[in-house]
Amino acid sequence: MDKTVMVETVADEIRAAGGCMIAAMNNLAGSYGKAYGRCVSDLYYACYHLGRALLASRGIAANSHEAVQRLLALHFVKPAALPQDTIAKLNELMDKRHVADYKSYIAIGVDDIAAFRPWIAGFVRNVLKLLGKAAPVADGKLLQKAADDLERLRLE
Repeated sequence: MDKTVMVETVADEIRAAGGCMIAAMNNLAGSYGKAYGRCVSDLYYACYHLGRALLASRGIAANSHEAVQRLLALHFVKPAALPQDTIAKLNELMDKRHVADYKSYIAIGVDDIAAFRPWIAGFVRNVLKLLGKAAPVADGKLLQKAADDLERLRLE
């Protein structure tokens, strides 16, 4: 991946992650009520796009959900740049997303969001820290604010 493509890909993925975080927050605290299933799906995709951004910052392209997990494990978890539980949590969140997206007869509730919330906020912080100046400033700040708001939001 050449440098220009790397920079553009990181920016695009950070922007996509920010959009997903905003959608997740709207599904938790928007004026139309709470949609926990949609929120879980949006939170997963925010983490997925962050993973892709982190990989792209090192010139690594991942073209599937499984590839993102496998490559994050190899390049960031194994060398201890990300916590040991990163892939297990990301996989667990992906499983909840599958339930939310494809099994509408299984309810996703506030407890599901509460269980992932600290990990997601930490993942956002860790990835933005690792990206450093590779992350567009405004989009990175928006993403960090959304993660902070998620962590502070009173869930009912």
